[in-house]
Amino acid sequence: MKTLANHYLRLPTLLRLIIIVFAVLFLFGTMMHALEPDNFQSIFDGIYWAVVTASTVGFGDFVPKTVFGKWMTILLVFSGATFLTYFFSQMATYTVSRQNALLKGDMAYGKSGHIVVVGWNERSKALIERIYKEDPNKEIVLIDRTIKSNPFHNSNVHYIHGKAYEDETLQKANVRFAQMVLITANNQVSEEQSDMDSILTLLAVAGMSPVARTVVEILTSAQYENAKRAGAEEIIHTSTIVSTALLEKMD
Repeated sequence: MKTLANHYLRLPTLLRLIIIVFAVLFLFGTMMHALEPDNFQSIFDGIYWAVVTASTVGFGDFVPKTVFGKWMTILLVFSGATFLTYFFSQMATYTVSRQNALLKGDMAYGKSGHIVVVGWNERSKALIERIYKEDPNKEIVLIDRTIKSNPFHNSNVHYIHGKAYEDETLQKANVRFAQMVLITANNQVSEEQSDMDSILTLLAVAGMSPVARTVVEILTSAQYENAKRAGAEEIIHTSTIVSTALLEKMD
């Protein structure tokens, strides 16, 4: 009994409230069936009466005829209606809180086979838009610590706010079951610091998900080999690409 109570207390608040509401309706419905078996011929009839009465709908197709039945109705109106009102208010609060958490990047992602994009910048924006152009149903998780809310409001992008090299953030992004992790360079810090953060993220991802394909953007030549040692399957050396493009323009 104690173990059952402990399991109940560990349940989410909303689920515990649902259990209480259904338990109260079932109790009153059963008691009404026991008090007036000729009027409420089954437990289901009693539960139906309890739901209609507690919700203050009052269809009138089942009406108690005895004094005890009427007292039971009064008790249900005061207690059951209170439970239902509280239940619906909690439902509304939960929905709003969930929506806010989803927008602000505080809610964990629960699916698998997704693409994780680290860093919010013009490159990652173009990358996400290109992925959606090729596969509109692809699930993407964006990790960033600089923006306050999800920049993609009406899409399959799930935003996680936090540092990508921290286990808590990677767990929220469900990196363990990700198909691919794309790490973009942070242009808001120095090139050396950006590469260090990217390599640290690589190591954290490899420790949590050795099967996910990793692609990383590196800014300095000195960190290219370190990125390979950290387990990057593909390295995009931005400075080399830019230099090559400039030389081609000069020819």
